Amino acid sequence: MAEEESVQPHRPRLPRLPVTEIASDAALAAAVRGWEGASALALDTEFVRERTFFPRLGLIQAADDRTAYLVDPLALSTLAPFAAVLTAPGTLKVLHSASEDLEVFTRSLGAVPTPLFDTQIAATLAGVGASLGYQKLVAAVLGVELGKGETRTDWLARPLSAAQTAYAAEDVAYLLPVYERLRADLLARGRLAWALEDSAALLTGLTRLDEDPGAAYLRIRGAGRLDRRQLGVLQTLAAWRDQEARRRDLPRSFVLREDLLLALATRRPKTAGELKRLPSFDARQAARDSATWLSLIEEALARPESALPPPLERLPFTPAVRQLEDRLRQLVAERATALEIPPEVLASRRNLGSLLRSALVDPEPRLPRELSGWRREVIGETLLAAVRTAAPDLPQNKSAARP
Repeated sequence: MAEEESVQPHRPRLPRLPVTEIASDAALAAAVRGWEGASALALDTEFVRERTFFPRLGLIQAADDRTAYLVDPLALSTLAPFAAVLTAPGTLKVLHSASEDLEVFTRSLGAVPTPLFDTQIAATLAGVGASLGYQKLVAAVLGVELGKGETRTDWLARPLSAAQTAYAAEDVAYLLPVYERLRADLLARGRLAWALEDSAALLTGLTRLDEDPGAAYLRIRGAGRLDRRQLGVLQTLAAWRDQEARRRDLPRSFVLREDLLLALATRRPKTAGELKRLPSFDARQAARDSATWLSLIEEALARPESALPPPLERLPFTPAVRQLEDRLRQLVAERATALEIPPEVLASRRNLGSLLRSALVDPEPRLPRELSGWRREVIGETLLAAVRTAAPDLPQNKSAARP
């Protein structure tokens, strides 16, 4: 297959980069001076989060075309020089599957790497594979097999072991060669701008640290089955859980398990006895917070109807809507096959649902934000045309119309 030949030709094994450990402010300053003017810099982080809400930074890795660097944030008095590197406009920052790293940088340095090139996004758009892990991507593009031995380790412990150091260095040592190969493939396909656009979109989507607790209930699986009164309870409890998770620096599930959260909103117990009879009752969490839960439920039940959240939108199940939904999926699948990328990357089911809802309430349907940019040209206009053609046969949901 031509695609495989362009991505996986026979090549010699790449030499290993030397590793420099940075554990002093002077060493960091020297490294930063060396990175000035670099066209691209590979980055990664190691952090610990299993028992906390916020990630705890244990190590920053960087690599240019000469050296892999391991920056020890626990040994430095400040990371400000590295924050300046992150925002240097002339240096492209290359990361793999960058979402969590972006949150770590935001939390620990108050800055994010920009401009950004995410190699996982790029690999998908280049036809190498969707959602590939770093080891699999390096093997697919460079023919190098990496170890996986330190994926679950304590990066806050000191000193780092030799195995940890080797693993951390490998995580960035091959990123620039991978980037160069993917960049060439994307240029040949006319898709480099797509990868840069989707990588930049990761930066605009950084909301986890500042998101509205009042909207936390929208993330709860099963919320769509609840009526407005139940949603009011769920909204109140989910907002409290998010605020407490941040205050206590604990994972949300450590504060209030999600199955118990949903059960509280659905059953709305009023007494400790009713609470204990819930199938998902957790005695340890209840011992600490049950009085608060019952108080919050009482508060939510007292809210006037006008203050309750609206019902979560569902598409009307009619033949015309189902036929249009099937048509939109077919158009996406055909275009995705021609481009050799997964349909969900081109337009997700959620995106199509948003477009369908727009068609039901708006005389001029609009594409969701996720189908702007290069997707609008590649598939968005085609989807809009299909929706407009089908519009006369769609039911009009006036109750959901915009104010």
